[in-house]
Amino acid sequence: MEKTDLKSATSSESPRLLVVAGKDSSGGAGVDADLEAARWAGASAVVVVTAETQQGPGGLVELGARRPGEWAREAELALEAGVDAVKIGLLPGAEHVEAAAELIRKVGGGIKAVPVVVDPVLAPTLGGRFLDEGGVEAFKQALIPTGCVLTPNLEEAAELTGRASSLLAEHPQARLDAAQELMELGAAGVLLKGGHAEGELLELVCAPGVDPEWLSLERRSGSLRGTGCRHSTAVAVSLARGLGLLEAAGVASAWIGSLIGAQGAS
Repeated sequence: MEKTDLKSATSSESPRLLVVAGKDSSGGAGVDADLEAARWAGASAVVVVTAETQQGPGGLVELGARRPGEWAREAELALEAGVDAVKIGLLPGAEHVEAAAELIRKVGGGIKAVPVVVDPVLAPTLGGRFLDEGGVEAFKQALIPTGCVLTPNLEEAAELTGRASSLLAEHPQARLDAAQELMELGAAGVLLKGGHAEGELLELVCAPGVDPEWLSLERRSGSLRGTGCRHSTAVAVSLARGLGLLEAAGVASAWIGSLIGAQGAS
């Protein structure tokens, strides 16, 4: 995809996005990355913070979870004011997952209604855990069945489906099987990112009633934190503007690729 400017490629109107996610003390990921993506896409964003995480070179130091009832009420007030899409990121425990599921039920979920995009952030990149086993189970039993769009990476998809991440990295069919399982659990769509696999960079796009599609992306040299946060937020804004899931994935991934490429060139 040559054009990565969502604002010029779609409607000039500014969608209103609700972001429910954690704050990263480094500023490289979490809500700061979400806001960057929203600005790039020409959307306004209301941010509700679920956790004030403290992270260092060795990984997670302090989770800093808020009470789920507190942030859920803030999110409900944002919904009452009206939003065009919802992006959900870090949920620091089973009770938070259940609160997010209730929030999605109030929105309606799905791709054609008010789209809800969930980035299943289970663990920080540098080490530690955001969600324990009970939280992961709540994700599968309570949140995915609400009809959200999921944007897992290979490790997250593997954990949510009980597969080895190495299997997904090495075998495209295993990715298809994992995505299909997530769809069967109730997801409205799955964008399975392949950046952690060797070889050709492929992103799998699954939606109800259509054949799965593979996006072949250019692999860029460079390193950037918070790519999953930015990607899912860009997808949410694209869906709010009326793009289909495949096109939304392409726009978001092309932009992320340009950011990584810029890091590698600097």
